[in-house]
Amino acid sequence: MPRFAGAGTGTGTGTGDAMIDPPKVLLEHSFLHAVADDQHEQHERATGEYLRLVAEYEVEAVLLVAVSDHLRAHGGFDRRGRFAPVDRLWVGMQHRRAAKRTSSGGDLDLALTLVMAERHRVRTIATFDPRFEQYQLTLLPAPEVE
Repeated sequence: MPRFAGAGTGTGTGTGDAMIDPPKVLLEHSFLHAVADDQHEQHERATGEYLRLVAEYEVEAVLLVAVSDHLRAHGGFDRRGRFAPVDRLWVGMQHRRAAKRTSSGGDLDLALTLVMAERHRVRTIATFDPRFEQYQLTLLPAPEVE
């Protein structure tokens, strides 16, 4: 799998103004599905986290991004509706080739997500997929305390 480079933290002005390049949060497929599907077992948790992220987006504290293939599956491609604030990370052939080279166990979807995160310097991923726990990433929503 890809080695993750350090992410840029943006450059604030120090006066409370928004950063020029706020950090990105990648909304992974499992998270998008939980937000979009009212019947999903994690829907409430996902929606709460998504609303929190949108509030951060509105004050320009984060940029919300998703792999274009994943966003297309949830109707967020036209920048309307519930996923309107989410920017698409366009998947090109070079990304698919890199994912094929790095995928272990044949999981191209996971590999593609990791390739896109690496290429776009994303360090935070909103996901319910436990496979992301093995990578040096910040995962949202935070694990539930039992």
